[in-house]
Amino acid sequence: MAVILVGINAKDFVKGCIESLQKAEWRGRTFEAIYVDNGSKDATCKMLASEYPWVTVIENGYNAGYCKAANAGARLAESRYYYFINDDTIVLNDAIGLLVDFMDEHPEVATIGSRLLYPDGSEQYSGRGFPTLMSSVMGRKSPITRFFPNAPWVRKYLCKDQLEKGEPFCADWVSAAGQIFRPSDFWKVGGYDETYYYWHEAVVCRRLADLGKKVMLHPGSRVIHYEGKGSGMRPYKSQKFHILDFHRGAYRCFCELSRVGKYHPVRYLVGSLLAGRAAMSLMIARIRTLFRETT
Repeated sequence: MAVILVGINAKDFVKGCIESLQKAEWRGRTFEAIYVDNGSKDATCKMLASEYPWVTVIENGYNAGYCKAANAGARLAESRYYYFINDDTIVLNDAIGLLVDFMDEHPEVATIGSRLLYPDGSEQYSGRGFPTLMSSVMGRKSPITRFFPNAPWVRKYLCKDQLEKGEPFCADWVSAAGQIFRPSDFWKVGGYDETYYYWHEAVVCRRLADLGKKVMLHPGSRVIHYEGKGSGMRPYKSQKFHILDFHRGAYRCFCELSRVGKYHPVRYLVGSLLAGRAAMSLMIARIRTLFRETT
């Protein structure tokens, strides 16, 4: 079992994640941990070498992005399964061992994700439907979704009904913050698409589904995810990059997954909605940054 982490400037979170792996219940299995560093300046790699010499470390020296780094870690692994996990996570109990058992029993499943939770135990809805026209305005973190959390479309997109049953269920895609693959399935679709920064997990799940494989989420596999806290508070320049790349990726992902024609009007409508959403996000990020700098 190979656990692959990617991180940047998240020393304390990486330490917490590694320690949770040591304390986890592995159901009689062994594991290797591979950490891929994307140019940290906080001595993360030095800490790992000193305190956790059994962890294999790859130092990129620059921010290669998640996909390229994760693929590099996977190429170095020598295990029956890859489990990708974010650096700002805490593995609970037998979360990973449970997924290994499930994969052993279900060869038709190409990937299954863990149930990601915020530190207060609330849901992150890590198994979802593919992005659609509606999700561009009523996504997981949309203000509209917060006002209408139980609207039928929201419940369907976030797989709320399936999640509440507590049994493994099929989803269109699952988060790469806690996701397991067999190497054969992972590389059959080329691994994570390195031309994406965001939305890569939706793309890889769709490509696997196109091969007739199942994508699932296991509610019993629980992982605490601090979501975006690993690298600390980002300056506005960094926030701008992430916001723009997120929305560009969302548009590319929608076009690939929906397979609408190049000149189909839905493309322009979705692009316009995402552009407006990005502009609003940039404005909010700018205001928050200015407020933080003046207080």
